[in-house]
Amino acid sequence: MSLQEIYLKILESNIINFILMISILVFIFKKFKLGKIIDNFANDIQNEVTTSFNAVQNALKEYKETRKEQREIPNKKEEILNNAKIIAKKLEDKNKEEIIKKQSELDKSYNKTQNSLYQRGIQKTANDIQEAVLTLTKETIQDMMTDEIKLKSIYLALDEFDKLEEVIQ
Repeated sequence: MSLQEIYLKILESNIINFILMISILVFIFKKFKLGKIIDNFANDIQNEVTTSFNAVQNALKEYKETRKEQREIPNKKEEILNNAKIIAKKLEDKNKEEIIKKQSELDKSYNKTQNSLYQRGIQKTANDIQEAVLTLTKETIQDMMTDEIKLKSIYLALDEFDKLEEVIQ
């Protein structure tokens, strides 16, 4: 085989065209710094994936904490309501004794005045009990309950106050 035949075979096999094409692509790749651009895109994607992963982890942690708190709400609510009932009962008993004592004193001297004072005393006592329990319950419940649970609890407390008022009268 002669040198001329070898050149001819090379030209026919498109090796030179392939080498030229690769050379041009390498030149374009270096000229426009495509390697850096691709690396920057890869870094951006990696940063977004890392940020998203961290956000997911934080969201899961917060969800678990909220779920745990949500399970404890009924027990805390029951405890608060029981404490409020005990306090209301003690206040009722204490105020009831004071009212009876004042009633007997007023019965002796001023029958007409006694009636109006007794009614004012009952109203004041009921209002004091309602106000004290509402304030205590409201502050405590607001810190740990959702709006829906708050409304239900307030209605339950108001029903209890109505029962207390009926007992007092």
